Amino acid sequence: MEPRKELGPYQPWRAFQEAEQQEKFTNRTLNIVVITLTVVAYLPLLLDSRFYDLPTPHMLLILGSGILYGFTGTRGMTWFETQSKRYPWFVGAYFIVMMSIVALIFWIMAGMDNNAWLLILPVAAQSLGLPRVGTAVVCAALLALIYFIFLRHTPLEYAVEALLQISAALIFTLIFTYIALREVAAREHIAQLAGELHSANLRLAEYAAQAEELATTKERNRLAREIHDNLGHYLTVINVQLEAARTIMPENPEKAADSLQKAQKLTQEGLSAIRHSISALRESPLENQTLPQALTQLVTETQEAGLKAELKVIGATYDLEPKASLTLYRVAQEGLTNTRKHAQAGQVIVTLDYSQPEWVTLTVVDDGVGTAVPDGNGFGLMGIRERVQLLGGETAVTTTPHTGFTLRATIPTHTTHLLSETSPASQSQ
Repeated sequence: MEPRKELGPYQPWRAFQEAEQQEKFTNRTLNIVVITLTVVAYLPLLLDSRFYDLPTPHMLLILGSGILYGFTGTRGMTWFETQSKRYPWFVGAYFIVMMSIVALIFWIMAGMDNNAWLLILPVAAQSLGLPRVGTAVVCAALLALIYFIFLRHTPLEYAVEALLQISAALIFTLIFTYIALREVAAREHIAQLAGELHSANLRLAEYAAQAEELATTKERNRLAREIHDNLGHYLTVINVQLEAARTIMPENPEKAADSLQKAQKLTQEGLSAIRHSISALRESPLENQTLPQALTQLVTETQEAGLKAELKVIGATYDLEPKASLTLYRVAQEGLTNTRKHAQAGQVIVTLDYSQPEWVTLTVVDDGVGTAVPDGNGFGLMGIRERVQLLGGETAVTTTPHTGFTLRATIPTHTTHLLSETSPASQSQ
């Protein structure tokens, strides 16, 4: 990939010089302009019968100088432009040659009907590729040529008036060329920005695909660990209980029955763990149900696993954005999973608080053994923290050994409509 080109502030004059350096003045359009003005400059002369009375060498000199002007202003400029990359002074040489040809044409056409003064316009336009001082020098030199060849012997008043008219045409040409160059430079600037934007979009798409793949892999690994930890554990213990019951059944039926009862209870817990794992694979656990209803199912599953669990909903419930609802669901799911697996708790309470209009808070509190690491650096809690942060919310973990574990997530609300104007201050499951 090519290194990124830094964009500086947009400077029209520098952009015009760059356009000149990139041969924007040597294309077909400029060739047409130079040739057209050459024909217009010579047309009155060619329509004048006195021209054909001139000696043949004089006629050939006039026509030859016009052809030389047209060739040098088109193909010749391309050559000078190429050479200037090795010898910078060739740029100045080009304008000296062009002004010399213009001076020759003015001199040999003096006293005849012609529009030879038009030949200064393409040269002036091309001078915009020079620094400002260079443009001013070229334009002043062109006006000086007109004065000394055509107007030197005319009254001063008439000469000044003629120079003012020609200067107006010269200024108009410079302005028109300036605008054209500005448009070219702006298009190139926009094209460059569009190219960089396209490249940035491609990079973002690649990063998004990588992030999605990493997130998918992470979720698969988490589910694999959960299935291994839960289902593998339950199946191993059940197998031990069943083997013990089979062994002692003839000698101690009561103890064998106790082992079978334990195996049955572990089977129920294992089924609950499997349902929990399968629900994690669903595309959306909130499909066709509200957040409180989905949390009720999670609490019920926890109760079926043998842990006393309760859900409290505070305030009037209302719709959240789907991402916000799913994130709060995942917070509760992770909190309840951690409680069942690690807390050794007797009770867990899930609280969904709608009482504040600016945010919704979900809290999972258990009375288990707690931990000495309050930051919650496990993969599951890290994923929850990232989900909440993406929505502009905050996550807090409060725990110390033997004091239980509290997981709290607060997400800003983006409500759509109230589901109920009033609701009980709390409800329990």
